[in-house]
Amino acid sequence: MEKIKLNENECKTISGYPCIDNLMQGGIEPGIITEFYGEGGAGKSNLAMIYSFSVLKNNHSVIYVDSEGFSIERFRSIANNDMESINHMNIYRVKSLDDQYLALIKSDKLIGEKTESKNSFGIMIVDSFTNFFRMETGKDPSARMEGYEKQLNILSGIALKYKIPVVITNQIYEDVNNSQLEPFGGFFIDHAMKAIYRVEKFPGGKRRITVEKHRSIPEGTYANFRIVDAGIECEV
Repeated sequence: MEKIKLNENECKTISGYPCIDNLMQGGIEPGIITEFYGEGGAGKSNLAMIYSFSVLKNNHSVIYVDSEGFSIERFRSIANNDMESINHMNIYRVKSLDDQYLALIKSDKLIGEKTESKNSFGIMIVDSFTNFFRMETGKDPSARMEGYEKQLNILSGIALKYKIPVVITNQIYEDVNNSQLEPFGGFFIDHAMKAIYRVEKFPGGKRRITVEKHRSIPEGTYANFRIVDAGIECEV
């Protein structure tokens, strides 16, 4: 049991971009799982990389579990080829659902081992969390639910034990009942998230990040941005 001190300020993780940090009232919260969801190419991985580099610049390490194909070139562009910081970027490419499960278990152990070290871990990212659930569990809802529960429990434990933010990205599907695009995993994943942001792309290159669920930020609040070589560029 841990006593919560109400007079302590939360140490949030910033992106370094005012439009995003203002939207999130200072940054991503520690101790919870935050979800970015949206269609392919909307900017979810870019945001994940931006937060990773922000943590690296503050002399902390990063665990990045990748299921879709991490772009080393894109990350180097965002990091402006800061090789000293990049050395503390731990990227793990997973190739199956079982591989992803093992990666989360190993990440938990690794973060724990470095908790008191100079370059302790400051964030964990899974990009994307649902890729292999969609491909491997097919139409078996019970298998998906069991898998969600096991993996989300690990991620929640990491966030709580080590007081760091955990970020997952998620894909979308079209709900045939209402013809709307929804995050994969539906209520089961949504229920485990304390913060959910929808990332969209529009004609002409504009992107938008919108608050879908949050404990203190009004739903529907949004910020506009564009993806550029060095990261993103805020728009009014």
